Amino acid sequence: MSQFHGPVYPQSAYAGFWRRSLALFIDFFILGFTYFVVDEWWWDVLPEEWVTREIGLQVYFGLVLLCIAYCFLFRLSNRGTPGYRIMRIEYAPVIDGNTGMLQVLFRAAVALYMFRLMFYVDHGWILFDDRKQAWHDKVSGFYVIKRGSMPTGSQPIRQRLVNFATVSMIIWEPAPTANPDESQA
Repeated sequence: MSQFHGPVYPQSAYAGFWRRSLALFIDFFILGFTYFVVDEWWWDVLPEEWVTREIGLQVYFGLVLLCIAYCFLFRLSNRGTPGYRIMRIEYAPVIDGNTGMLQVLFRAAVALYMFRLMFYVDHGWILFDDRKQAWHDKVSGFYVIKRGSMPTGSQPIRQRLVNFATVSMIIWEPAPTANPDESQA
């Protein structure tokens, strides 16, 4: 089995529950406002012959696609969603090396999946985790840190199988012997 290493950040570098919650609220506000404007425009501004059930379903389907595109495409950028940009937080990989597009897409997909199934457990876990990781961060192998935070060293990383709520997940975490105070620079 190969040995993985990853960065060690000071405890103050991790984006906490309230900062991440506010970023999520900003993103929901943007998407909700867009939905409201399109919905109002659709029913009140357009000519009556354009406002049919079939076209309405197409508009709503387009809004769902817009939300999914928002969640995935903004996360592919280096700076994240507008909520992350405003709150000055970013993704950092748990394992050393460059973050690939597939890793970021996987994180977005897992976040969307967990948001749909168990949002409160996933997001609430940030309150109890030493590195302020939600479950989707653990599964996808990312930390969420304050923009500009620099690692202070390196630590061994391991994969671990966790069974939670009838779902088996492989999570990435520092090895149990890893101590940030004893990390190698």
